[in-house]
Amino acid sequence: MLIFLLAALESEEDRQEFAVIYEQHHARLENAAMRILKNQTDAEDAVQNAFMQVIRHFEKISEISCKDLPFWLISIVKNEALIILRKKKKVVLLEDWDAVESGVSGITEYEELVDLFVRLPDTYRAVLEMKYLLGYSYKEISIRLGISETAVNTRASRGRALLRKYMEQEGVCP
Repeated sequence: MLIFLLAALESEEDRQEFAVIYEQHHARLENAAMRILKNQTDAEDAVQNAFMQVIRHFEKISEISCKDLPFWLISIVKNEALIILRKKKKVVLLEDWDAVESGVSGITEYEELVDLFVRLPDTYRAVLEMKYLLGYSYKEISIRLGISETAVNTRASRGRALLRKYMEQEGVCP
């Protein structure tokens, strides 16, 4: 796979830079895609499509800071995973979302949750994405956001509560 992707780049310098990015982030991107798609083949497709997007916009890589690059890559792979979900109209169970699970047991369509999730304020959504989509611990989130673990816990709790409220308003929850 990597050889195919590298062939799409023009210069040897770009190929080397892309290979480093690929090696550093491939596993995390695949894990993020698996959390959404729950299917190894689909997750691999999402990651491949994401890396093709990276190649198409490779000139932007130099503009992205090292600490923001993983989030940019995760955003791309999440979008690619959602595209695959829409194409296949798959149902994704949310059993792995331990803290959200109690309030989302009635949701069967992943897209319904995404629509509600998007309505969350950025501060809550960022914490919940890092926790449940990226698999970060509260300590890792606090470091990345530059806030205390207590603030992370508070934002996660408030975000889950607000998400439950949205679900009740929309009649998604029994």
